[in-house]
Amino acid sequence: MSATRYRNFLKLCEQWPVDKSRSERNLGTVLRKRVMESFSKAEATVVDEAKCDRAYASVQRIVTDTHRNRWMRSRITNASGATAESLDKTLSDEGLMELEAEGSKGLSTIYKDKLVSVASNSNSSKKD
Repeated sequence: MSATRYRNFLKLCEQWPVDKSRSERNLGTVLRKRVMESFSKAEATVVDEAKCDRAYASVQRIVTDTHRNRWMRSRITNASGATAESLDKTLSDEGLMELEAEGSKGLSTIYKDKLVSVASNSNSSKKD
């Protein structure tokens, strides 16, 4: 039975998108590492079936966006007011290196400055 569970987890790993902008800091990488650690002997690994099935069901719901699709939001918002694209750029490896280069400022100040510049750029592009 472990062989089937192992193959199911491998299929989930294949379905998970790879985020190249965040090298080692993304859920897909963590998922792949945990599967390899949990199934160290591949199909011959002995696992707790109930625990394994619960974990598989949880990850499957995340992969298929079950909850996101079930409770659709009328608009995408966040506390900072920034767009998802600007947040993704800030949290990428490149964005974090920029933040480190500006190291003398506090993180909140740096992030606030970035948000102000992003907001002003988006407002000026709307006027054009």
